[in-house]
Amino acid sequence: MMRPLVRRYKMAIKSIEKYQAWWDSSRNQGYLWFTYYDGERRRTGPVNAESFAIVTDLLRNEKPVYGDHTRAMVTTQSEEVGEEEA
Repeated sequence: MMRPLVRRYKMAIKSIEKYQAWWDSSRNQGYLWFTYYDGERRRTGPVNAESFAIVTDLLRNEKPVYGDHTRAMVTTQSEEVGEEEA
């Protein structure tokens, strides 16, 4: 009997306090450094142009933002539908 293929990610979603975005136009990829609430600073793997634009937009415009550098993932806190930014 074969086992199903299951990917296991060591994922820790933490509050991002600061970030740095770096775009390498010669390779058409970017990197993000997240500084978490506990002072830990970590870099993502390479991110393509579309994902880079989406992630930097969220980091720039949403607060609070949480993330996981191992997957270049960011998320916001739950908001009411139609809620405007202050």
